[in-house]
Amino acid sequence: MFTTTSVYFLLLFLIFWNYCGYLILLCVVYFLNKKGPAQNNAGDDSLKVAVLVPCYNEEGYASQKAENTKALNYNSERLEVFFLNGLSTDNTGAEIKKAIEGRPNFHIIETGCVGKINQLNVGLSGIKNDVDIVVCTDMDTLLAPDCLLQLGAVFKSDARVAAAGANITPEKAIDIEEMHWSDQNFFRILESVALTSSIVVAPCYAFRRGTIDRFPDDCVADDIYIAFKANTDGHIVKYVESAAGRELRVPRTFSEYFSHKFRKGNAYMIELLRFFYRMPHMSGWWKMIYITKFLQVVIMPWLIPYFLLSSLSLLLSGWGLAQIPVMGIIFLFISLVATSSIIRTEGSKFYKNKRLKIGLRPLVFLINNFILIVIGLSYPFYKQDSAYSKLGKDRGL
Repeated sequence: MFTTTSVYFLLLFLIFWNYCGYLILLCVVYFLNKKGPAQNNAGDDSLKVAVLVPCYNEEGYASQKAENTKALNYNSERLEVFFLNGLSTDNTGAEIKKAIEGRPNFHIIETGCVGKINQLNVGLSGIKNDVDIVVCTDMDTLLAPDCLLQLGAVFKSDARVAAAGANITPEKAIDIEEMHWSDQNFFRILESVALTSSIVVAPCYAFRRGTIDRFPDDCVADDIYIAFKANTDGHIVKYVESAAGRELRVPRTFSEYFSHKFRKGNAYMIELLRFFYRMPHMSGWWKMIYITKFLQVVIMPWLIPYFLLSSLSLLLSGWGLAQIPVMGIIFLFISLVATSSIIRTEGSKFYKNKRLKIGLRPLVFLINNFILIVIGLSYPFYKQDSAYSKLGKDRGL
């Protein structure tokens, strides 16, 4: 019986840490550093920047993205933009050429390949050696005019920063997607204040040119890979709250949400496991973050059902043992309520859609963990690459 109760307390601690303790620790560090050095809101355009925009059959977004990129406030002599057209079968190339005409620092490259990773690698091979920062951004993302300035300021102010992510919000998404983005943005900013963000996001991120020469050919999620690579190599990653952007192509139905998060979760797991063998060599703080993410994504969806069965077993074993799960569940309930309160109060400024109801959070939690279980079950049989079916679009990017 000692073994049974010991295992139960271990499960209790793991659940508490992954869903409450980790966030509470980040918030404590956030409160302690809240009055620390502020981000340079004036921005910085002294670094040489190359912007890579992979595209495939994006005729509907081409002109809008080109105009948005042209409107970015950055020294044109220190900026080059490359649209990486990957065998589009529509008028994407023609629309981009028309939109960037007369801009000598804007280019369109016919990559001759499909798949986002392949296109990015073509772009990386073509940029000059004097480039300081590489920015990757998706065609369906509109950036604030000062986005590059804010990203540049972070690299300029801290030599330890190897990668930085823009603060992206979804445009007119369903409630569950809005809540997912709001919570995740809040968590990444907390991680950044504590020391380093665990990931950046694909719609827009930047990295120092020396961080990588190219992405691995079997890479699936470039945004996750670059953040994990930077952190594992001993650098830090920042999620820049002041570098704003909006993602236009987002799930509009629950079916789209499920399939989208399944693909994203599978890609996350692929890149997470890629770095598993390097865990002994990771720095202390990043090692803690990595282990927490590994537990959250790979282990916890399986442990929670086992924990519930263990609680039920102890409840049916007599009053002496029944007190253990009763106190454990009360402890978790209080912890979850406290954590939710923290998210409501400290993260409220990230909730752009005021229609969101806090009561949805338990449902979102259950849905996302169910998706993780499906991902885990299917992982040995489902392998994707960087040429995927976009929301409402054909396979290609």
